[in-house]
Amino acid sequence: MKAVVIGPGRIGCGVAGQLLRASGHDVVFVGRDPRLMDHLNRVGRYRVRLARGRAERELEVGPVRAVCCTERAQVARELADAGLVVTAVGAPNLPLIAPLIASGLTLRREPLNVLAFENSPDAGARLARLVGPRVAARHGFAGAVVHRAVPHRLGDPRGSEPLLFIGDDPETVVVDARPLVRPLPEIQGVVCTGDYGAWMRRKLYLYSAGHATAAYLGHVKGYHYIHTAVRDPEIRATVLAAMAEAQAGLARRYGREVAGDRRDLEDILDRFANPALDDPVERVGRDPRRKLAADERLVGAALAALQAGVRPVNLELAVAAALCFRAPQDLSASELERDIRSTGRGAAIRDVCGLEPTDGLGRAVMEMWDRLLAASAGCLLLRLDHPLWAWRPDERAKAYA
Repeated sequence: MKAVVIGPGRIGCGVAGQLLRASGHDVVFVGRDPRLMDHLNRVGRYRVRLARGRAERELEVGPVRAVCCTERAQVARELADAGLVVTAVGAPNLPLIAPLIASGLTLRREPLNVLAFENSPDAGARLARLVGPRVAARHGFAGAVVHRAVPHRLGDPRGSEPLLFIGDDPETVVVDARPLVRPLPEIQGVVCTGDYGAWMRRKLYLYSAGHATAAYLGHVKGYHYIHTAVRDPEIRATVLAAMAEAQAGLARRYGREVAGDRRDLEDILDRFANPALDDPVERVGRDPRRKLAADERLVGAALAALQAGVRPVNLELAVAAALCFRAPQDLSASELERDIRSTGRGAAIRDVCGLEPTDGLGRAVMEMWDRLLAASAGCLLLRLDHPLWAWRPDERAKAYA
């Protein structure tokens, strides 16, 4: 079977392409960088290094080939006779690829499944809407939850050596079974579920919320990498507690089978501490405006915890730290900083997080923000022995007035 992967980036190559080739499928990548497309065609393969603690394994993925998205007629032909399509372009970029997908689907007689590896709760449905109801009606557009993190691509596309993608070892991809128009072919690591929302929120509220907490608190204390940030005892304890708050919300809504237990949280924390990933704080924290939305990893998890009767003190702190995130190269972070300066902190909590800054969770975040700014005194501190939020445990007993 031929599978077309749109987006030959870290997830497209480091997860989708690797799992599809491991399952015996032919893989064609579609991308917008002519140098990268040329490289994949010249070299015909790449490598994936998977690290877990001290253990590493390196896989060669090939043969593969590639087509540049500017070759629209060729892309349409590739899609027309594909057995499966995977997108891995980042949710904000779905509108850019929807016309390409539509052009290929209009040439097909048989229905096709399109899997969106986009780490977004509604990626499949959104892509179907972007493609258009007339074209999408006969085909299946399903979201997919990717469990592997792939922070790095190494190598020069102008050279002749295979590119190297570095990630951790989980290979599970959970696919929404409901929109599929026919059974998926056998793909290593892929499982289908009828309760996609539950597993999407598990990834978002546990792994993604914990990752974001480590990044934003690490930024406040001056760390540059996630694995060094979570070695800080204060950050490590806070990340674990934030995930536990989110886990309580998941357990109330979906039960313990989805929410998991303490061992699951410790396993996630061990993944963050993996030095082989060398994952920058700035990469994990980027796009804070999106990650602070009411249905996203931090605020969404905090609201779920509240519904379970748990005061999300550590998630409140993570939201406040995210509002302190500064990254000049990140457009979202720069825009958020400008908005805070121009409209005020209360407006940012209301407009970005969807919370009322004078009531409930919004007021708690504002108080955390005040205390965090006072504790750090406007400085980034890189000191393992200097707790910035030692006051935090005393807040646990307080309820919202």
